[in-house]
Amino acid sequence: MASKLRTSDFKTLKHLSDHRILTMAQLAAVLQKNKPAVRKRVRDLRKEGFVEVRANELGQSFGRPESLIALTEQGAHNLKENKLIAEDVPYESIGPVSPRLIDHQILLNWFRIHLCQIEHTLRRVSIKFLAYNSALAPQGSDGRVITTDCSPVGRKIIREVKFTPDGVFATHDATSGKTLLFFLEVDCGTETLSSPQRDMKDIRQKILNYQWYFHSLKYKRYEAIFKTSHLRGFRLLFLTKTAGRLAALCKLTQEMEPSRFIWLTEQERLFNDGVSANIWARGGNLYATQQSILGRLSCRAPLP
Repeated sequence: MASKLRTSDFKTLKHLSDHRILTMAQLAAVLQKNKPAVRKRVRDLRKEGFVEVRANELGQSFGRPESLIALTEQGAHNLKENKLIAEDVPYESIGPVSPRLIDHQILLNWFRIHLCQIEHTLRRVSIKFLAYNSALAPQGSDGRVITTDCSPVGRKIIREVKFTPDGVFATHDATSGKTLLFFLEVDCGTETLSSPQRDMKDIRQKILNYQWYFHSLKYKRYEAIFKTSHLRGFRLLFLTKTAGRLAALCKLTQEMEPSRFIWLTEQERLFNDGVSANIWARGGNLYATQQSILGRLSCRAPLP
């Protein structure tokens, strides 16, 4: 079976193991190829048993609904056989996500793809990204993904809330030598904003987690992870699916000062102008001039 695969095919399978599930448009963007060529090769890989193609029946990504492509167990075995992923990585960690997570995964993947576009537009900037459910991301000593952490809650009885960002990434500017740290939360509108019971998983608690992380300087551990020094804070990014959800999250953010380190946008702005454009509401202020997460390096970087 391995002899049937081209070098480009191994790249395709590796991307699927990292992104978990991709639309045809996303795979074409990741591979930087045109969709007809990618569609033809995916058809061949499907016949050979390396990938599966399924209909996206549970939601719709930006634009028209598309088929979803994922790695099969045979494809995973081939990656292991060729030492492109570790032998002990379980298929459940690199195969397709569960149906209830598909919309979230698609939006997360779109953010990653747009983020990579920055490197093509600004050659001086390099980016390292860690996804919460990628088996290719490093693990901590406890076996959990390295980006998982805990924050304390409560006054009389201190409990710990485990939290894992959807993504953590660092941008490095080769000209200035400056590295910026970002945490990403992808929001598809399914989570409660703020529950009366103070749910440990609602958006309000997420913001509290990051406020504690900011003031306790716990984020400094990423200096070792990203091999940098002198991180001075971070930016928490919320990417929402709709403008209405963006407005609701912005309102909550402004009610939870300090929140200047929180930046929010929605997917239509992302597609129109790219991650590095002036599309972000800093501190949840939708009425102020929108800003770029890269500051003076602000630029439009939409996909071709």
